[in-house]
Amino acid sequence: MRCAVYVRVSTEMETQKTSIAHQISYFEKYIGERNWILYKVYQDRESGVQTKNRGGLQQLLEDSRKEKFDVILTKSVSRFARNTLEGLTIIRELKGRNIRFITIEDGFDSQEYDEFMLTLLLSMAQKESIKISERIRFGKLCRARNGYFNGSTVPYGYIRNHEKGLLPAGDLSTLVVQKIFKMYLEGKGLYKIAKELNEKSYPTPGQAAGRSNGSKIWHQSTIRKILGNPVYVGDMIQNKTKTVDVLTGKRQKNQESDLICISRTHEGIIDLQTFEEVQKRLTLKQREQIGNQKYLFSNLLICGECGSKMHFKKDKEAYLCGKVNKMGKKMCEGAYIRQEMLKVVVIKELKKIITEKISEEGLLEEIKKEIYKKTDEKRVKKIEQLIGKAVGKKERLLELLLRNVIDEGSYQRKVKEIQIEINTFEDRKKELLKELKDGEKQIILQVNQILEMKDLDFMTIQKLIHHIKIFKEKKIEISYAFRV
Repeated sequence: MRCAVYVRVSTEMETQKTSIAHQISYFEKYIGERNWILYKVYQDRESGVQTKNRGGLQQLLEDSRKEKFDVILTKSVSRFARNTLEGLTIIRELKGRNIRFITIEDGFDSQEYDEFMLTLLLSMAQKESIKISERIRFGKLCRARNGYFNGSTVPYGYIRNHEKGLLPAGDLSTLVVQKIFKMYLEGKGLYKIAKELNEKSYPTPGQAAGRSNGSKIWHQSTIRKILGNPVYVGDMIQNKTKTVDVLTGKRQKNQESDLICISRTHEGIIDLQTFEEVQKRLTLKQREQIGNQKYLFSNLLICGECGSKMHFKKDKEAYLCGKVNKMGKKMCEGAYIRQEMLKVVVIKELKKIITEKISEEGLLEEIKKEIYKKTDEKRVKKIEQLIGKAVGKKERLLELLLRNVIDEGSYQRKVKEIQIEINTFEDRKKELLKELKDGEKQIILQVNQILEMKDLDFMTIQKLIHHIKIFKEKKIEISYAFRV
C-alpha cells in the first residue's frame, strides 16, 4: 500500500517546525507497523480556511490524479480542510479514484465511515477555525494598540525586532529608502526615481523580503507607497483591513475611525521634517492630477465677504469670489483681486516679517546646525562600517569557493550582489562628504534666498501661507503657515 502523508502547521515558529517533525516521525512508525510504503510527505506551513492557498495540499491532489499513491494519512480533518464544502469536494474526488483517506486523531477512515460522519467532522473543524480566526484577530488588535507590528512582511528598510516590532535594517534597503525621499525632494518624479533604482539594480521590496514571486522591477506605485508610509518616521498605522468572510478570505478596507495609529513605536529611517515636506508635495501633485489648475495662489484664497473659495479667471489673470463666479453678484458683494497685485503685496509683507523678525546671523547659525545635523561625520563612519562588512562578505565567499563549498556560478552571482551594495555605499559616502565640503556655500545661498525674497513661486507660497482673505475694498488678511 503506497501512502501519502499530509502535515500542516499554522506558523513558521520553531515550535511549530518541531511539530511537523514529530508528525512525520509518528506517521513513519504508523506506516512501518502496517508494512505499507511511504510514497511522500506533503507539507504546508500556513494558516487559513481555504485549501487553494496551500501549495503542499495542491501538489498532493495533483499527484492523486496521477494515481501515485493508494492512501492519504493526516493528523486530523482540521489539518486537512476547515471548509466543509471544499473538504467534502476533495474527499469525494479521492474516493472516486479509490484513494483511502485516514485521520489519526478523529479516527476517521473513508473505507469504514459514510459521508455523514465526515460532514460532521468538517463542520466542527470549520466552526473551530472561525473561533480561532476571531481569537487571532482580537490578539492582533491588542498588539496593535500596544504599538507592536502585526504584519507578515516587514516594511522595506526594516527588520523584525521580536521584543517590540521593527528595527532599521541598517543595510542597503535602509539606504534605498533614504535615497527615494532625497530624490523626490530634489524634484524627481516617481517615474524617474523608479528608473534610476532599476538601472542601479537596487533590490526591490519583494526581493528584500525573499518572496519567490516578488517583483524584480521598481514600479512607480511602489515608490508612491514608500513615500506615503508613516512607518518611516517611526509611526504605525494598523488594522487597515478586516476579513468579512472567513470561508472565502474576502477582505475590505476599514473606515478611518477603525484605524489604529500609534506614534513613535520604533526608530524612524526618515526625519519628520523631510516626511512632512514630502507629504505636502504629494498632496499638491494629487490635486494637480485631479484637475486643479496650478495657479500661483491655488486653494489659498477665501472671499472675506462670504467665506467662499475664490476662483482664478484666466482671461483676466485675477481671482474672483467663487459664489459670484457661479451664481452672480446678487449672492455676494464679490471680492476681486488681480494676481500680480496680490503677489506684490505678499512679497512686501514677507519682506517686512523677515526684516523685523529674522536675524541674518541667527538664521545662518540655525541652517548650519540643520545641515551638520544631517551630514555629520558619524554618518560617514556608519557608511564606512557598512562598506567594511560588505568587503568581509566577499572575502568569506572567496574562502568558500576555494574550499569547494560553493560553485563558481554561485560565487559570481553573490559577489555581483555585494558589489552593488558596495557601490551604493560608496556613492552615499561621496554625497555626504560633498555636502560637508560645500556646506558653507549652501548655507550662504539659502540665507540669501530667504532674505532677498525677490520673487515667489507656487511651492514657496504653498509652504509659507496657510490662507489669504480678500475683501471687496482690496483689504487683505494673510494667515501664515508659521508663527509670526
